[in-house]
Amino acid sequence: MALLILTFGLLAVGELIYLTAGAGSLARSKGTVAIAAQNKLEYLSDLYQRDPDSAELSVGAHGPEQAESQNPITGILLNRFEIAWDVSNVPDPRPGKTLQAKLVSITVTPIRSAGDVNTKPSLNRVLNLSSVISRRKP
Repeated sequence: MALLILTFGLLAVGELIYLTAGAGSLARSKGTVAIAAQNKLEYLSDLYQRDPDSAELSVGAHGPEQAESQNPITGILLNRFEIAWDVSNVPDPRPGKTLQAKLVSITVTPIRSAGDVNTKPSLNRVLNLSSVISRRKP
């Protein structure tokens, strides 16, 4: 009877260890996806400051581009992403006025090395991020 209880206890502990390892992988994947989206948004915002008429900021869908994240210490590849963005004008509620701003919506999708979407449940976290970018006043 004691061996039976010990066996079920060890199986439960093994399942907890497996779930904990999966949660760490999911957290890393979600974190790197958020960083990839933030980096692209910062790049587009900086580009808007320098050249608001850039082709990358024209109204419509852009991308996808592929990006990778690596461990900075070991250089091991952690994740691959596909980054796409959509740009639209921001409507001004005031009649006859035009805002000098763009609405940018970024979608980051984890992919495999072959370029297809990663369907592994713990790594398939698509992130959508939207922000309004405008020129800073001098």
